[in-house]
Amino acid sequence: MILWCIGAWAVEPPPETDPPVEANPTPAPAPRPVVTTSVVGTIRSAGTREVLSGVIVGLRSGAGRDPRQTTTDEAGQFRFEDVPVGPWTLTPVSAGYRADDVPLTLLGGRQPNVTMFWVDNEPWRSDADAEIVVVGQRVTPEITERVIPTEIARTLPGTNGDVVRVIQNLPGVARPPLNIGQLLVRGTAPEDSAYYLDGAPIPLVFHFSGFSTVLNGDALEEIAYLPGNYGVRYGRTLGGVIDLRIDDQLPQRSGGYVSVDLFQTTGFVEQRIGRRHALTVSGRRSYIDAVLNPVLNSGEGPSVQAPRYADFQLRWLTRRKSGGTVDALLLFSDDRFRVVGDGEDNDDVQIGFSTTFGKARLLLRDELGRGWRNELSVIAGRERQAFAVPDGVAFEDPISVAIRDEVFIAAAPVGLRAGIDSQIGQFRFAYEIPTFGEPEGADISRIAPAAYIEPTFQAGPVRLVPGLRVDGLMLGNVYRDWTFDPRFSSEVRFANTTLKGSTGLYSQWPTVRQAIERPELTAARGWQSAVGLEQQLSQALSVEVTGYTQLLSRLVSGREDAFRFFTGPPSSGPFDTDPYANDGTGQIFGLETLLRFTNERTTAWFSGTFGRSTRVNRPGGTRELFEYDQPIILTALASHQLSRGWRLGARARYSSGNPFTPVVNRFFDLASRQFVPVYGPVDSARLPAFWQLDVRVDKEWTFDRWALSFYLDLQNATNAQNVEVIGYTFDFTEENNVTQIPIVPAFGLRGSW
Repeated sequence: MILWCIGAWAVEPPPETDPPVEANPTPAPAPRPVVTTSVVGTIRSAGTREVLSGVIVGLRSGAGRDPRQTTTDEAGQFRFEDVPVGPWTLTPVSAGYRADDVPLTLLGGRQPNVTMFWVDNEPWRSDADAEIVVVGQRVTPEITERVIPTEIARTLPGTNGDVVRVIQNLPGVARPPLNIGQLLVRGTAPEDSAYYLDGAPIPLVFHFSGFSTVLNGDALEEIAYLPGNYGVRYGRTLGGVIDLRIDDQLPQRSGGYVSVDLFQTTGFVEQRIGRRHALTVSGRRSYIDAVLNPVLNSGEGPSVQAPRYADFQLRWLTRRKSGGTVDALLLFSDDRFRVVGDGEDNDDVQIGFSTTFGKARLLLRDELGRGWRNELSVIAGRERQAFAVPDGVAFEDPISVAIRDEVFIAAAPVGLRAGIDSQIGQFRFAYEIPTFGEPEGADISRIAPAAYIEPTFQAGPVRLVPGLRVDGLMLGNVYRDWTFDPRFSSEVRFANTTLKGSTGLYSQWPTVRQAIERPELTAARGWQSAVGLEQQLSQALSVEVTGYTQLLSRLVSGREDAFRFFTGPPSSGPFDTDPYANDGTGQIFGLETLLRFTNERTTAWFSGTFGRSTRVNRPGGTRELFEYDQPIILTALASHQLSRGWRLGARARYSSGNPFTPVVNRFFDLASRQFVPVYGPVDSARLPAFWQLDVRVDKEWTFDRWALSFYLDLQNATNAQNVEVIGYTFDFTEENNVTQIPIVPAFGLRGSW
């Protein structure tokens, strides 16, 4: 399949010939309007990292025509306006500085933000390159697109310096219970969203403590956050998509950093090897357990081991003369939590939970000529999550290989993206927890082939993107099914205004356990639609408004009393204990707004999400609020660069509480000698509204060969006691609620060279 995909699009067209001269030639058609964009960026010194003002930077087209020059301002920034789409190259012009050229592929409506590090002519600085740092999406037809520079994202309040956690502040993302690092996107559950690494699937993006990402953010070029209505490149999910995309540029020089904060220590080193190779090593280990365990275990009883996590990455990057890259990556992540022992004997595990995965990824990017590109990604490895109690154990242990081979061309007026996206592996699981009934388990092969095609038609300010994705699932000789998902998006640009619209079908397979037990199950379906407006009010101020809907059908209902790995606080009931069936339906609708202000010193935005998510579990049943429904979510955030390396920021968040089913009475069961709750109407109560204020202060000192930065990220600065989970005493007479973590003065140091 891979060879077919490459060969189908690498065939050279017949040579062009001059057309015959006509005696009475017809008038030539009017030329199409030229699509243009802007190029902005900043020039910094590679040695001191200070901005370079008054230096000249050049921009030339891929054919060497239309050379341009401009001079950086006092903030070291430059800007080129009305640049036609296509290949361009940034290059230093000022004498006394040296840097490799920066190739750019400009597309209509995309404004790259480039940071170049220039070195002087000292020999020790002669081997330099350039770095393009953008957070957002590269070339996608999706309706919603967010762009945040990485350097700014790292200093935003409430993120603890993690660039991916910025996504939790964007429209469409609900606040997870206990802030445990989940993504609740547009009224869907965490398991309904998918995570990718350069288009290759990974099991999770955050450590389950929620403090950091499983991959070092400094290795990333961009973070694609797609809350819905994404193109056919992604599938098998009804919720959102997060795609972590690693920078494919060689580091401009060798360097690294060591970061130490209240929760973790991180090391990152990138080493240039010659002019075309680079090696990157990164590792992180938390010590929350070392800080909290003495506090948690000051009394008698079981010993609580606080969560701890670790990750490691090893990467080799080669940039070929043809312009392509060879990118090899090893990625490992491990999270653990335990409650052990009792009294003096604390060796036996009473409760334990762990999630671990290791992946090897190979990514090949090639230029096929005439604007065509090919991207082949292979990722393989093992994932395991396990839960243990004294009388039982449960685990899921899949081993898989995922292959994506894609060709695309971004040319106007017609572009194309097409590829395969297939997975194959073995899925082994066992649920042997006596409290949840009879043991279950299986060891079965899993094959999930997929193919997609997506042309792009550009006619002046109008862009149309139809697409089709075909997915299949085969589980041994037990289960086999196919889905066909057509999708369509459009975009119209008028000066500073952009109108967008999108609609399409999305599918999500039942879990392996569900499909084995009930082979007649089919994929859940969601018909998503959205319309949006983007308005650039000024050079620094913009506003976005997006309305969205999703009609859900064929949702899998039943067996809610069976064991499963919860993605959040488990529900206390009541439960649907009937067999699995595609009986569920749902409705999701909402409105997202984003008002953003960005200039040289200030980043600020206000995001709001207003929506409703409901479900009907069985035919004829009542419509109920979804367990993660949050109708109002508001976030106000600002970060301002002061003089002498200081930066100050704050974030305020408000969200509606999650719905829950209250206990209205109870009775004593003589057989079990326990109190049994009597529940009121389903989802007839809601947790109190959540409110939190975070404050952050950064300070950076720059020296000749290295830099030192300090930050204080004061989370929950007002020490609000928001209720996270409803709990009850043993006899259900009083509430015994779980509240959020109190004020957390997260602080740390980072030394970079």
